[in-house]
Amino acid sequence: MRPLVISGFMATGKSSVGRRVAERLRRPFVDLDDLVAQRAGVSVSDLFAREGEVGFRRREQALLEDVLLEPEVVVAVGGGALLDRKLRLAVLERCTLVSLTARVDEVVARSQAGARPLLGAVPDAGRVEGLLELRGASYAEAHARVATDGCSVDDVAEKVCALAPRHLVAVACGEASYAVEVGRGCAASGLERVAAGRRSRLLVTDDNVGPRYADAVSRWLGGEVHLAVIPAGEPTKTVDTVRDLWTRGAQLSLDRSLEVVALGGGVVSDVAGFFASTWLRGVSWGVVPTTLLSMVDASVGGKTGVDFLDMKNAIGSFWQPRFVVCDTEFLSTEPERGFRSALAEAVKTALIGDVGLFEMLEGAAATFSREDGAWLAEVVERCVRVKARIVSRDPRESSLRAVLNLGHTVGHALEAETAFARFTHGEAVSLGLVAALRVGVHHGVTPAALLARVSSVLERMGLPVSADPALLDASLGRMRRDKKRVGNSYRFVVAHDVGDVRLVELTEQAIAASLGFRSA
Repeated sequence: MRPLVISGFMATGKSSVGRRVAERLRRPFVDLDDLVAQRAGVSVSDLFAREGEVGFRRREQALLEDVLLEPEVVVAVGGGALLDRKLRLAVLERCTLVSLTARVDEVVARSQAGARPLLGAVPDAGRVEGLLELRGASYAEAHARVATDGCSVDDVAEKVCALAPRHLVAVACGEASYAVEVGRGCAASGLERVAAGRRSRLLVTDDNVGPRYADAVSRWLGGEVHLAVIPAGEPTKTVDTVRDLWTRGAQLSLDRSLEVVALGGGVVSDVAGFFASTWLRGVSWGVVPTTLLSMVDASVGGKTGVDFLDMKNAIGSFWQPRFVVCDTEFLSTEPERGFRSALAEAVKTALIGDVGLFEMLEGAAATFSREDGAWLAEVVERCVRVKARIVSRDPRESSLRAVLNLGHTVGHALEAETAFARFTHGEAVSLGLVAALRVGVHHGVTPAALLARVSSVLERMGLPVSADPALLDASLGRMRRDKKRVGNSYRFVVAHDVGDVRLVELTEQAIAASLGFRSA
């Protein structure tokens, strides 16, 4: 099991809760502050006085890295232990991180009993508020936040223990951070866990998914749930559909306590998320993906939007969801073509950042089965982890996140050229991946052996690896509508090896020449 780290502001009960959690889970416990003091041979207050906060943090970080080598350890860390973002992101990838919270007045009252070097001899609300404002985004970047106000140690420990066995992946975006839960049969308990505290919800789904799952999801969410059903398919992803949702919101007099929940595939999550980002200038939303493509890609990262004319995702926003629950049991009813084509996105994700995932997909390319629940859940979780790692470092695609577009420059062009009707998104991405690898080979970045290896995996999965040359040639002109274009150049993603992709600047003519076609 992954290490469990309990963080949060001073006086939120980390040590007491951590000790109780460790007892219940029968796992070893470490109080990091106590360990630092023990190793130094002086109290925490004396260490602060002698070495200052910088010196104390240096000791703290070195010990934490050693402690986390124990796979099942429960660690209570000091209020400033994870303020360094690089360290915090590393902990999020390796551990389950729970952040405890408390109101200012509770922190002040609890701080009277013990020495708090950063709060002074007499803690006051102003000092607490100032530190909380500085540290708030850091504490928000966790797999879960648990309020301790008015709760006993046992009550809080019970909530933390319930999180320990869950498969949670953190997407760290400051105050907008959230967790993605992945598992087989996790929807009921997962939605009940995140559902509290909302007065009303608008459940947005489509006419394929809604009849199967809307009633159950509404029941798991509890409270007042209004339903909005949109037609299934890419042609629905338009401003007109969002306008219908705006009208629905006005008719229901939905206020800012509203939470939008997207139940369906990528089209539903893109539309519902864009509606949530624009209704009353932004309301909370969550995602319950029901297709493999939406689980491994569309539901994570906060990209929302609609198509416009022949431009895919041309109008949209970055609006992070509050939660994502990926229950792989929903995939049992997904049509075979959609399920299989989504594996192209899994291959893309593996190429970007997970050698082990690529080997899993390569080994099972011709024999995989959606009935193998453990294999499928691992594929989804590993894809989510790669994407979460990248989004956490670049939430608005200013640099690093662009690598997630591997295969999409040509793939989107093919979709547009065929009016989004001939290929599924995954099939277009499969063709786009092969094209991107060919471009990389032409420019001496991609080994020819990697092109052959990836093409073989895709082909054995039943995905297309070659398009009609005339269609591919004609589609290249569509790249001019690509969002990554600047003037006549594109930030084009090429692969050097599995887990090693790079951004290069290429002109339309260079891309066309790499693929053996006329200049675009």
